[in-house]
Amino acid sequence: MDYRALALVPLAAFVLSVSAAAPRVPDGWHVFAISHSDKPDTSNGFEIGLTPVGDAAGTPTLTIRSTRPQLPLGPNVGALTQPAYGYAGQRVRFSAEMRAEGAAPWAGIYLTPGDGGMLNRVAEGAPGVEHRLPPGSAVHPGGDWRPVSVVMDVPADAPLISVGLALVGEGQLWARQLRFDVVGRDVPVTTTTLNIDWARARQSFAESRRVMAQVPPQPLANARLD
Repeated sequence: MDYRALALVPLAAFVLSVSAAAPRVPDGWHVFAISHSDKPDTSNGFEIGLTPVGDAAGTPTLTIRSTRPQLPLGPNVGALTQPAYGYAGQRVRFSAEMRAEGAAPWAGIYLTPGDGGMLNRVAEGAPGVEHRLPPGSAVHPGGDWRPVSVVMDVPADAPLISVGLALVGEGQLWARQLRFDVVGRDVPVTTTTLNIDWARARQSFAESRRVMAQVPPQPLANARLD
């Protein structure tokens, strides 16, 4: 079994690693993609970025589309994310118009304190992660555009938060008209759950680590910097 991941890579690195036909990632946003496979596969399991054309009014639209089936090895996660600074101790809201097709088990927008490492912990089924999921609001498949928002109290000691949209599993989502702002305490905060077999995800991740530990030493790739 192969276990392959791309973790919060910079825009330039992502562009160099995919074909010219891949969606363009807008400035300031970063791609996160991690997926599980039972055979060798050089793809990261997702196409992520701007759609080639916007909607009928020309509005720029982001999309995340899965390109690999969801296996019972742990959740595949594809996301577009960016850090936001200076909001410690405040209640913030991230909102968008979204639609989805065939998205399961979850697709939507999220907020989380820190640098996005929570997405890794979700994909790995880290111990206790189901009790510490980042606030997120799902968009349910159906094809129609609908408003979606997520609200979070930023911890007073959090130097940054991560703002993003994510697809967990299979399908495709689209997002447009993004907005991020500070809101009053009268706006309720958001909680979320994911329909994931966490025990199976942890078992598969442990097995993948065991397999990787048996890989013989590998030379440094392109030490000459050709």
